[in-house]
Amino acid sequence: MQRSLAYALSPAPGLPLRFLLAAPWFGVLAALLLFGAGENAFGSRWSAPALGATHLLTLGYLGMAMAGSILQLIPVVTGSALTLSRAAATLSWCGLALGALLLSAALAANLAFLFLPAALCASGAFAILVAAILKTLARRAPPPAMPMVRGMRLAVAGLVVTLVLGVTLALAFGGLLAAPVPMLADLHAAWGLLGWVGTLVVGVAFQVIPMFQSARMYPAPVTRWAPCLLAALLAAWSAAVIAGAGGAGLAAALLCAALLAFAALSAQLLATRKREADATTLYWRLALGSLAGSALLYLLAPQPQAALATGILFIGGFAIGAVNGMLYKIVPFLLWYHLQQDPRAKKGEVPPVRLILPDALARRQFWWHAAALAALLGASLLPAWLGRPASALLAVASALLALDLRRAVVRSRAIKASFQPS
Repeated sequence: MQRSLAYALSPAPGLPLRFLLAAPWFGVLAALLLFGAGENAFGSRWSAPALGATHLLTLGYLGMAMAGSILQLIPVVTGSALTLSRAAATLSWCGLALGALLLSAALAANLAFLFLPAALCASGAFAILVAAILKTLARRAPPPAMPMVRGMRLAVAGLVVTLVLGVTLALAFGGLLAAPVPMLADLHAAWGLLGWVGTLVVGVAFQVIPMFQSARMYPAPVTRWAPCLLAALLAAWSAAVIAGAGGAGLAAALLCAALLAFAALSAQLLATRKREADATTLYWRLALGSLAGSALLYLLAPQPQAALATGILFIGGFAIGAVNGMLYKIVPFLLWYHLQQDPRAKKGEVPPVRLILPDALARRQFWWHAAALAALLGASLLPAWLGRPASALLAVASALLALDLRRAVVRSRAIKASFQPS
């Protein structure tokens, strides 16, 4: 696994930061939408408020965070520069933000005329990012970087499938196309959560868990074949669903088994870490536990009755949990690195990374997020009692993350302003 990274190829800090800093605010918006809907949001995964909030979290929160993380990580890990202009990045950011807001409004308020512009904005934003990302990923990467590169290539392919299915659904909801909506919705959700988000988190984990957690490296066969296995099982499940064959259940069970195996292996590697656990370690433990819980719930609990709780565990616990932990590492390190590269910086003027964004703040946000996750799971069972309290906890947790990241940027700017001309 590559631990010697090409930091000199890092993009200008404003490029990934505009995505990373915006991400948590979509969590705040999702929480406000759920709070306004109250118990009506938690009756089913198909309720209008639940659909609206889900897309604020997936397209807005996770979309922004993963776009920013990929833009930062790909050139550093692969050793190949990323070609994306400031104007193109701004256009992509605007399209992604507007697409998430329009799609959420269309789903939550049943506004059919918004589906087409929402689909155009989101697909256009991702098209800009995918074009730049694939150009870099297509180049020859150093052998130690290949596990993460393979995972990212498959994740981007999953994103493309997700977008195609999403645009088709948007056209169907907008009355512009006749399509089997329930089947397409299941395929869209599976490819978005497993093909895009899940595969990307798995691929990134191969790099960041050993690097940031000082844990042992993943076994070579796992890093080589795990993303391919996930993609193959997801494709087999999709083919069975489309054909109406009986193999869909077996493929789904094998997918869950693969996710459980990844969670167990990653948890075992985390147990080998050489340093005291920090906030990001807590986040990875929560994410892996939630991944295992969502897989077991899918296998053992009656579906679709447990679909909402399964989605809460996967999106809120696994995906957002892992992303939050990475944000508390990536953002302060990114700011620290660019401060170090400032030609005016003298030795000792740049404080350690831990002072740009203290671990105590990350730990505080972790416990708020964990409380929100527990309350959201409770709300899936007792919506009248826990719907609004869970939404309020999610709003607080997301706002804390947004403010913590902003505080790190302000701290970085203050340090930079203190540098004296050489």
